[in-house]
Amino acid sequence: MFAQINHVALISPQWPLLGRFYEAAFGLRLSPSAKRRPLNGITVGDGRVGLNINPRRDRFPAGLDHFGFGVDDVETVLERMRRKYPEASFVKRPSTRPFAAYTGADPDGNTFDLAQKKNDTRIGIYADQASGGWEQERYINKFAIRTLHPEPVAEFYRDVFELTPLNRPDVPGFHLSDGRVALSILPWSLALYEGTAVLRPGPDHFGFKVENLDSFQQQVREIAGLNFHFAPVPLGGSKETDRRKQIFAESATGKLQMADPEGNWLDVTDE
Repeated sequence: MFAQINHVALISPQWPLLGRFYEAAFGLRLSPSAKRRPLNGITVGDGRVGLNINPRRDRFPAGLDHFGFGVDDVETVLERMRRKYPEASFVKRPSTRPFAAYTGADPDGNTFDLAQKKNDTRIGIYADQASGGWEQERYINKFAIRTLHPEPVAEFYRDVFELTPLNRPDVPGFHLSDGRVALSILPWSLALYEGTAVLRPGPDHFGFKVENLDSFQQQVREIAGLNFHFAPVPLGGSKETDRRKQIFAESATGKLQMADPEGNWLDVTDE
């Protein structure tokens, strides 16, 4: 594929703890590169896709923040954006930020990182993921965004990054794939949140493929029993949280909807 989703990023006030949860529950491994940057977050990964958990800083809300692409040719991406999508934008990353060469924004303002698959020193922190250094049964398989104009945004990712449309008539929105990880572009409106607090447009949830859902759920229960700091935040239980749980389930493509210990939504499947 021309483009591959190479990382997902969270912001967390307790980033080391959250990283340990993903190591314990999903078998993600700590990036050797991240060990050299102890003050700047933690990166774990599944051998192909990194999960970057950044510390919460002033003005930044905690939660799912952005995702990133590795592409065959960055200049091709930038030229397609300039020519076909002038409402989209991109900026060079500061030299002190090793994750990608550029940060871009799609036509609705959703942000993504951009790096070249080969010969780009900025991809270094994910190099052990991008090199395909290992395979594992549990891996990141989805990133979902809620946005005001889902159809043209999906068209942007299809045209610029050559992602393949997926046929999902059972789920709202538009769903694309890089061959391994799906990008779900979901509709956003105020009316969607009638009966509960409004969630803003932007990153909504991400997902994992596991080998067996029953064994995964049993392991998560055992992990929470051994260390209550790793207990997932329960979904539902009140009128408002039941409505949010329903919204999540209606947009999910997996078989199990859950939250991590900080409430970030996870869509898990064994299919």
